[in-house]
Amino acid sequence: MKHNYNPPYSGILLLIAFVNIIFSTYFISLFLTGVVFKIFLVSFKKEHYYILAFSILTFLVIEVVQGFKPFSLTIISLFLYYFIIPRIKHTFSSSIISEFIFIFLFYVCLFVSILFYSVFKIEIVWILVYNFIIDIILVGLLI
Repeated sequence: MKHNYNPPYSGILLLIAFVNIIFSTYFISLFLTGVVFKIFLVSFKKEHYYILAFSILTFLVIEVVQGFKPFSLTIISLFLYYFIIPRIKHTFSSSIISEFIFIFLFYVCLFVSILFYSVFKIEIVWILVYNFIIDIILVGLLI
């Protein structure tokens, strides 16, 4: 018998929204956008549109708290999903490596969009690097 196990995506997304709201008070930039991006990809692939809407709402919370342009993370995610990810899936046979590359490309696009709207600071690079490392660990272990 085949069981359909779905991780508690809504709980994870709610936790990420609260973490971003709470840590912004203490001036710690912990995005966890890579985890939200992975949930976005899974919900889009499995056609779970309620989780997709909740992940877009979580993206919006992250954008408002961190000072990004509204819906920029959603546009980046859709761009990667339709144009970049199909080309990468043909190149890599390992699903784990490809998931890490997807998250890396998401952070590269996020970095480019941050540079487009603000002045370059080396702190931005370090913030994105440690967020990428945290997201890789969480996606590799949890999702």
